[in-house]
Amino acid sequence: MTDNSLQTNKRAIMGLSMGHFMVDLYASALIPLYPFLTSKLGIKLSTISLIIACGHLFSSMMQPLFGFIADKMRHRTFMVWGLVMGAVFIPLTVITNKTWLVALFLLLGMCGNALFHPQVTSLVNTFNFNNPNLSKYMGAFMGLGTIGYALGPVISSSLVEHFGVYSLSYVTILGVSTAIILYFQVPKIPSSTINKSKENFIKIMKEILNKKPYLSLIWIAVVKSGVSISFGTYAPFILKERGFTLSQIGIIISLFFILSGISMLTSSKIEKRIGAENIIKLSFWTILPLVLLFMFTIDKFPLLAVLIFILTGYFTFLSVSLTIVAAQNLMKEHKGVISGVMQGFSWGIGALSLAPLGYIAEAIGVDKILIVMALIAFFTGFFGISKDLKQVFKESV
Repeated sequence: MTDNSLQTNKRAIMGLSMGHFMVDLYASALIPLYPFLTSKLGIKLSTISLIIACGHLFSSMMQPLFGFIADKMRHRTFMVWGLVMGAVFIPLTVITNKTWLVALFLLLGMCGNALFHPQVTSLVNTFNFNNPNLSKYMGAFMGLGTIGYALGPVISSSLVEHFGVYSLSYVTILGVSTAIILYFQVPKIPSSTINKSKENFIKIMKEILNKKPYLSLIWIAVVKSGVSISFGTYAPFILKERGFTLSQIGIIISLFFILSGISMLTSSKIEKRIGAENIIKLSFWTILPLVLLFMFTIDKFPLLAVLIFILTGYFTFLSVSLTIVAAQNLMKEHKGVISGVMQGFSWGIGALSLAPLGYIAEAIGVDKILIVMALIAFFTGFFGISKDLKQVFKESV
């Protein structure tokens, strides 16, 4: 690579990471406010769980299709307008007093998230093609997005608690301003990278879903998504029952995801020492003992329990960036589609678990839900990595 191209790539990564930080900040802003919304609207836990699940499902399932379209585009339309939609509609979700408007605004805000992610994740690969530091850059990109996701809860809960729900509308200005900066910061997509193949979307998806390495990667991503969504959704209810304030809950959830972001920033270094397969096992095996410790200490030693819960965030996201890079390397011609599958489709399948989990939580208690998800993660560490995927990891060394 020439010095000019390296400089261009760095400028692109900076812009894409900045946008990722902001769009994920909006994506998580509602997490600590779910108990507030439930009380405000007078609805059941199962109802808010269903609304959240539908919002995640619709937007996430659209990501592979948006990625397919983005692969054939030179315009950065999805990148800009995805951020704008999140900035506008997520704050409106909290302001409205109608349940059906909450569902609509959440859907539109999450749709913006779906537009944004496949294109920008693909562009990280595009601007660093054949760069040996791709895993490092992807880790930085994913990590900063997760740190933005971490700050969303503390910002939203603090604003609502101290200034009221209408104060959230002010953060819309920040998101729209970032979208404008992003448009000028990120270079135009090189025409040589545009996918000109005539393969249709259905054929590509069939190819992905019929190959064991892809299925293994997707299952790993689905479990990770299910764990992170269920922890982010139900932990606030557990903490509220123990007397934590709205601001405290926001800070705790934020720290959980900050540790998640740090894990992705450090994952490439750990991968070089223990390998991709072992880092996935480490990520999934540690969740169950940490959740059990959290449940055993939450009543008698709440501070210790909170520290354990926050630490769980580090291991939950440890394998994310390396699985995305592995998927993109397996499907170089359709990076947007596979990025949409790994981030969107998988997230949507994971979010589906919220619909039944809401009813289960009402029947057996919210506390048990975290243990159920941790058990699924534990067994994924044993059986989730197929022989074909193990071979892919060996060949990439």
